[in-house]
Amino acid sequence: MNATEAINPINILEKLDWLEKDDLEFKSARGGVPKSLWETYSAMANTHGGVILLGVEDDGHISGVSNLKNIKKSFWDTINNRGKVSINLLASQDVQEVVHPSGTILVIKVPQANRYQRPVFLERNPLTGTYRRNCEGDYHCSEQEVSRMLSDRAEDPADSRILKHFSLADLDQTSVQQYRQRFASHKPTHPWLGEDDQGLLLKLGGWRRNRHDGSEGLTVAGLLMFGREETIREVLP
Repeated sequence: MNATEAINPINILEKLDWLEKDDLEFKSARGGVPKSLWETYSAMANTHGGVILLGVEDDGHISGVSNLKNIKKSFWDTINNRGKVSINLLASQDVQEVVHPSGTILVIKVPQANRYQRPVFLERNPLTGTYRRNCEGDYHCSEQEVSRMLSDRAEDPADSRILKHFSLADLDQTSVQQYRQRFASHKPTHPWLGEDDQGLLLKLGGWRRNRHDGSEGLTVAGLLMFGREETIREVLP
């Protein structure tokens, strides 16, 4: 199923006779929204998009989504939380309910992120929270893969724009420290860990030096990654 197709209940039920594949993933809703759903969201967004069926077991058995109202609220709360997911790519029509005699399925259509939205990552950490889709599995992106995506993104004039009159003081220091801690737990000997906050941001494209006029400063990308909520609203109301 292509993520650009309209959601059609008949098409969805036909897909349940298939095995999982690179653009189709089954997720059980037992116990709420599973953590692995967000890994799949990241992976599909960073690859070719796809469809997640919440309320379907790995073998295609429909277990359904109970307490649907709470599940949907939890889903939307999380996907709009920058501390959990770097960007929400979904519109309301991308999440729909499909009623089946065995239970209600929540159909989540994930579009492919464009080059300026990638990497789509989790927990504020692109180096440890970025996934890609390979066959029917979700896999951590390598440092090289993440670096390529960040380089592509940095070419976007909007994201790489230096913010005048903004500084490191406009960042949420707790978020920066949490990022460092998660990064260190995965790559304890990585040379980037020896950088100060400005140096780390420079590596990530969150701080930029303009060789033409000698100016430097925090970029839009850096603010979106680590900025305080009120500061982000000031720049992007």
